Amino acid sequence: MPILDGLCQYRSKFYLNCIPMYPLIIFAACATLAFSHPSKWQDSDYQGSESNNHQDNSNAGGHNGIKQGYSAGSGLRNIAQGSAEQAHNAVQNQLVAAHQAAFMAKNTLAQAAAGAAATAQAALAGKQVLLQGLEQQYRDAKVALQGEQQQLQQAQRAASAAEQTAIQARQHVNILTSAVNAAQATSDHANQAQSEAAGELAAQVAMVGTAKQRLDALLEQLHGARIDFDATQAAAQKAQAAAQLAQSNAAEAASSAAALGYSQGGHQGGGGGGDDGTKQNVAVSDGDDYNY
Repeated sequence: MPILDGLCQYRSKFYLNCIPMYPLIIFAACATLAFSHPSKWQDSDYQGSESNNHQDNSNAGGHNGIKQGYSAGSGLRNIAQGSAEQAHNAVQNQLVAAHQAAFMAKNTLAQAAAGAAATAQAALAGKQVLLQGLEQQYRDAKVALQGEQQQLQQAQRAASAAEQTAIQARQHVNILTSAVNAAQATSDHANQAQSEAAGELAAQVAMVGTAKQRLDALLEQLHGARIDFDATQAAAQKAQAAAQLAQSNAAEAASSAAALGYSQGGHQGGGGGGDDGTKQNVAVSDGDDYNY
């Protein structure tokens, strides 16, 4: 950008310097167009115009020498010829001035063209710098684009991997959700079973309490029955012992009676002994304790 600013300033100064020359250039161009057609003047160098001027002067001089002395009005003719020569010289001078003006105009235009060429070269140099800068920026942008494309590929691979991971994660979430649902159902069933088991446990505890109470009552009844049984058994044993003793006593009494009758019938002396034995058995039967 500083190069472009410098070029613009240079061109502005050049055009400002050339503005005063424009009227002179326009005047020279108009003079050239005005006088080139009547004299059939062709654009050539300055020396050619001077040679033509000398030739015209020599011809005019010869012509004047030939015409001298023909009449008394030769003075007017000389005046006319002098005027014509002056007019011709004026025309030649105008042509020379036009040529000089054209030369100056061409020189000025050449300088302007040179300045414009220099400006164009400077602009070209600036454009070349800009072009080189743009080419470098293009190369840098191309390298950056390649880097961005590589990063894009890496990002695409990362996104694909992340998508696969997300899919697997969703699958795991679905599995875990199913497992959680199953676990929740199992927990609900377990809670229900726990509640039912707690109810059954309470009922069973109550039944155990009832059974224990019944057992205690039966144990108490059994204890009382066992005491009664023991007492009854003891009484039965005593009764049996008494019965056996009574039978034994009866048998002994029968034996004694038989023996006594035999002794009374056969032997009188033996009766005293029998009486002592009978008294002994009666004493035994009257006691509380029995001998087995």
